[in-house]
Amino acid sequence: MNIYLLKNSIIDKLSVINRLVPKKADLNVLNFFKIETNENKIYLYSTDLELAYKSSIPAKVIESGEFLIPAKQFSEIINNFYEEEIQIESKGDNLLIKGENTFCSLVGILKEEYPLVPEFNKDNYLEIDTILFENFINKLIINTKTANIIKPELAGIYLYLDNNYLYLVSTDSIRLSEVKLKKDIILTNINNEIKILIPSRILEEYLKIRKKPIKTKIYIEEHQLTIDLEDQLLISRLLTLNYPDYKQVIPKDFNLEIQIDKSEVLKILKLNNVFVNKNKEIKLNFDLDKQEIEFYTFNEFFGENKNKLKFEIIKNELDDNFELSFNLEFLLDGVRVIDSDKIFVGINIPTDINITPILIKSVLEDDFIYILVPL
Repeated sequence: MNIYLLKNSIIDKLSVINRLVPKKADLNVLNFFKIETNENKIYLYSTDLELAYKSSIPAKVIESGEFLIPAKQFSEIINNFYEEEIQIESKGDNLLIKGENTFCSLVGILKEEYPLVPEFNKDNYLEIDTILFENFINKLIINTKTANIIKPELAGIYLYLDNNYLYLVSTDSIRLSEVKLKKDIILTNINNEIKILIPSRILEEYLKIRKKPIKTKIYIEEHQLTIDLEDQLLISRLLTLNYPDYKQVIPKDFNLEIQIDKSEVLKILKLNNVFVNKNKEIKLNFDLDKQEIEFYTFNEFFGENKNKLKFEIIKNELDDNFELSFNLEFLLDGVRVIDSDKIFVGINIPTDINITPILIKSVLEDDFIYILVPL
């Protein structure tokens, strides 16, 4: 194998590969990635047996071939390589990395078998605007991080496609986020109903990839999902689908509906975060006559904090003031991801016990909702 390529064409791809290789620096073949040539391109393959990655890079191919390269060491060489054009040549079990004034030699593997990167079927696909998709995945992924601890079987994003809508959902059993998009916003050849649970890992990696096309294409198979980014592919097995009937927990009506200013409540929550206790509890006292919320946190080591915020009543069927407590971190997460200056908050205060979740969303759009259960 003998090729020439530009440093900037490979450096971002190596970042993805490095995130896939195991953390332990041993001689396991998974610490290597595969490079092979094809006419005027090279292909890079990497896998940890759960998530696979494939990318293509334009190159000048002098001699065809393939080689297994230790990922971390090669990445460090390329990151510190100070010449723009790089020649990569294999000589036996050695890989020569050269520039006009630079020479490096790296021991690789010429003949050992590398795990197969899965093939994928293009029969069923979704195509969606990349900026839109990124925006919604960023809103949903926050729940999967805590789900890994609280409810590992829910540590993914549920995709449900019916005749009219595409739903994307995530939950950790304490909070739930739902994206609801009209089917005509996406391009798809899927006519039947689809329900899958996508591992958060592939979506986290998708968000980290820097250069993405205008449209993101997703291929869906029975046990596998592929995200196609033109010159990069991410391929993952799907999680076992045992998703709860989440729509049962979404409140349909409220006895109190209010509107608050996003920037003001963000300031208050961030300040309260300084005083939060080990349980991360924040208390919200609602004064309906004054149309005011008092936010309160107490920490036995640091002290206490109180802030007041005015709200606008949209609907009220309550006579008495009340108090609710929340996990401050979860409440802050929900407020942050709303894309409007004003936030709608729907609350139900039952007569027996305050366990009904609140609903937070934009006052302008219904395509995203965030639901949080009080403490």
